[in-house]
Amino acid sequence: MLVIYPAFLEFKEIMIILVVAVVIFGPKKIPEIARGLGQAVRKMKEATEDIKQEIMNPVADLDPSKEIRETIADLDPTKDIQDAFKSADPSQDITKALEDPINDLEKSILDQEKDPKEAVVNKVKQVQETIEIAKSEVEIQTEQELGNGGSVSR
Repeated sequence: MLVIYPAFLEFKEIMIILVVAVVIFGPKKIPEIARGLGQAVRKMKEATEDIKQEIMNPVADLDPSKEIRETIADLDPTKDIQDAFKSADPSQDITKALEDPINDLEKSILDQEKDPKEAVVNKVKQVQETIEIAKSEVEIQTEQELGNGGSVSR
């Protein structure tokens, strides 16, 4: 029994096939036929890839360890602690504490008609006092954190 493997064609056999194709279809039709064959092969490859993905995706969705890992990540208590430390920023607290006196200073300067110089001096003193209070609060908070944990962590 004679078995022909297309991958093992010799040069002579390939040339004979090409000559027969040119005689049958003509030299103008050969490029169109080649393009059509190329498109057909490309579509076959895409179809096989789609089939492979459809077969493999349900297997990936059945992985129970994925759900377990997500549940453990959601229940992780250290995540809440880390978020709390990220949100605790003394510089933001100081900035917020200083915004009101600065706004009051601007308002009082604009509102004062009698003695604007004296109003500015009084408001500057108030702002300085507020800054000192904020600094002392930060120092107290830092000392408390150092006393509780030994070091300030962020």
